[in-house]
Amino acid sequence: MLTNLLTIWSNPFDNAIEIAFSKFFDILPDFFKEFIIAFTNLGDKGIFFIVLGIFLLFMKKTRKLGFICLIGVILTLVINDLILKNIFDRARPFEDPNLVGSLVSITNNGGEVPGIKPDSNSFPSGHTFTSFTVIGGVSFMYIFNKEERKFYLPVMIFFIIFGILMAFSRVLVSHHYFTDVLAGAILGYGFGISSYYIVTYSPKLYYLVKEKYFSKNKEKESNDNN
Repeated sequence: MLTNLLTIWSNPFDNAIEIAFSKFFDILPDFFKEFIIAFTNLGDKGIFFIVLGIFLLFMKKTRKLGFICLIGVILTLVINDLILKNIFDRARPFEDPNLVGSLVSITNNGGEVPGIKPDSNSFPSGHTFTSFTVIGGVSFMYIFNKEERKFYLPVMIFFIIFGILMAFSRVLVSHHYFTDVLAGAILGYGFGISSYYIVTYSPKLYYLVKEKYFSKNKEKESNDNN
């Protein structure tokens, strides 16, 4: 089953989109190219979301959001990078000998891939996975916190724009196929919803267990004293 799945990794649909994006990237002014490369590098190793998450932890109003950012990085590392990428084992666009010659942004750049050349597998996109994990968490914070919607609305819009741009940037620099970022977005959003429930209900579960534990201990001590 998996072998049959791997045979469709290099497909006309993905290749056509990749070639078109490569041509578009090649004709952009140099300062736009530099901006896109700098922007897409923000997602490397989850550094942006780690720094942002730690920063947000220091403010009470944004603490949950900070935890969601950090959970997003952890989920990307464990679920996406260590498990899914190794299961699907998809080569990146610039690694396909039948495609790379058609990627003009690479051929016109002396064969060099724009940005920091990734060394992991392609499917799904980790940068997109992390970004949409945060989007999923923030969107549910907006939906279920009616009294805080004025605060979360601009935050949610920022992360949606950030996530979409990140996804497209990965295809523009030929680091990912379109279906890589699509899968990363869908999976990331789903895990983002999970991160919302983890952040929301873990403290409540902790205090519930703690309360039951201490109540049992107090009851036991009372019986022992009697």
